[in-house]
Amino acid sequence: MSAFEKKTLDNGKPNPKYIDLCDEDQPIAGQKFACLSFVSPEKILQKREIYLFDEFVKQWDFSKSMEKFNEFLQFMSFKYNLRVDDVMKNFDEFKTEEFEKLKAASTNDDYKNFLDKHEDKLNEQFNRDHAFQTSVRGLKLRGVFPTQEEAEMKCKKLRDMDPHHDIFVGPVGMWIPWDPDAYKTGRMEFMEEQLNALHKSKLENEEKAKQEFDRRVKESKKKAIEDNIKLAAKSGNVLTQTMDEEGNLVGVKERINFEEREVADEEGIKLHNEEVIKKALEANENLPVD
Repeated sequence: MSAFEKKTLDNGKPNPKYIDLCDEDQPIAGQKFACLSFVSPEKILQKREIYLFDEFVKQWDFSKSMEKFNEFLQFMSFKYNLRVDDVMKNFDEFKTEEFEKLKAASTNDDYKNFLDKHEDKLNEQFNRDHAFQTSVRGLKLRGVFPTQEEAEMKCKKLRDMDPHHDIFVGPVGMWIPWDPDAYKTGRMEFMEEQLNALHKSKLENEEKAKQEFDRRVKESKKKAIEDNIKLAAKSGNVLTQTMDEEGNLVGVKERINFEEREVADEEGIKLHNEEVIKKALEANENLPVD
């Protein structure tokens, strides 16, 4: 059961207990609709607490994982009568060579995946536990006027009729800060700079996310081709795909001309694979990873 009254009941009928406190102003002729856009920092800029916690968890998880692996390897060395010094030396070499990959994991991705699965349920439980202390923002457009003087006159009248809400005047068609204090303290120029930085950060974050996605796709394709090359070399099967210089998967026939070669026998298959492997390795070496 939700902690706040809904406008309609579950059967679609009006809820008699619902009281509409979002009153409407008197309509103004010719001003029925307006186009508005908003930008808020919560979904764009990473909160400092989350950033600090993420950095802590990364180093904590890495240290704890290495500690547990160390204990496990000592146990396995004892159980199977292996030389502990040799095993630990190999383990240290592994940590050194794979350090970047081992440290690459971020709680941010796991956190997003967790929210995808559980956010709705957790928000519902949070609202019940905290009597619906909502974080939803609202905006009310209370009129549009040709001059600032007329807007300020209307603003004064509205304040007399509605003393419960602050009412401000802002220019149409320009980005203005979502911060009422800016209007009270005259910090509009400073807030405009902050707003511009917020937009810049939004675009930068979107570009970084795209680059990271492209990098992961390229790495996945490269790994798939490398695995296929190893498997083909081991099993003697004919490779049918490779990778071009742009990182796209393409058919072998698009990269290598086999029209004049017979590949029906074992020797032909071997030659076929050798040329495919050579081309694929050359493409992988030249493939940029951002």
